[in-house]
Amino acid sequence: MLSKSISPRLLLVAVCLVSFVPLAWGLSPRERMPINYTSYGKLLEKYVTASGVQYQAWFENKDDLQALDNVLATFSAIDLEVSSKEEQTAFYINLYNAAMLQAVFRHYPLDSVKDIGLLPFTIFKKEFILQGDRKLSLDGVEKGILLKKYFDPRIHFAVNCASESCPPLLAQPFVAEQLEAQLQAQTIAFANSPRAARVQVGKERIAYSELFKWYADHFEGENPAEYLNRYRETPLPRSYTVDWIDYDWLLNAAP
Repeated sequence: MLSKSISPRLLLVAVCLVSFVPLAWGLSPRERMPINYTSYGKLLEKYVTASGVQYQAWFENKDDLQALDNVLATFSAIDLEVSSKEEQTAFYINLYNAAMLQAVFRHYPLDSVKDIGLLPFTIFKKEFILQGDRKLSLDGVEKGILLKKYFDPRIHFAVNCASESCPPLLAQPFVAEQLEAQLQAQTIAFANSPRAARVQVGKERIAYSELFKWYADHFEGENPAEYLNRYRETPLPRSYTVDWIDYDWLLNAAP
């Protein structure tokens, strides 16, 4: 019971002050807490290498398979309403990559993710990713959220489709505080690799990743070299004829 000595006006002031405290500290009334990627990071560090993912070793470790399922269960319960744009972008990249790994293990052993399901590439359309009250597909996360709400062409080099021609999976989670540096590093690594461009000097031709054909409107310039040269150590001749590297959908498995 409230003391009669506390006036309604004083009580109102006290309530307002309590409500104001989170805002005074730069927080939402619903306290902002950083997303914990510790468990996910340990799995990536353990199994992701420069040459791909050690799927076989991971698959044989049932505790680590369960740990990945636990990571995605945790992701499904995360409320992003008060998260910054950088936090949300990093989260959805991690969600995509973790869900892609889970899809591989649910159908392992396999030669290619495009063979999962009755029709080719079905796995990218299937809504199997839980997040809040939503069921999302891989395409929904990448094309419907990341490339629509948080557009940055470098996201193409951060999401990994578990295939040889995909930009390599980063061996650590994406985090808001390092997001710019991580996206930049991924783009530089891809741009300087044969996955992005292969030069035939004698024929004056360059074969480019089909990412630059499929998403041509996401990259500045009429020639992929215009975009890639911003990140390459050795510039690509813009006058060379443009060819395309056949996309290799074989699983990006490391020994």
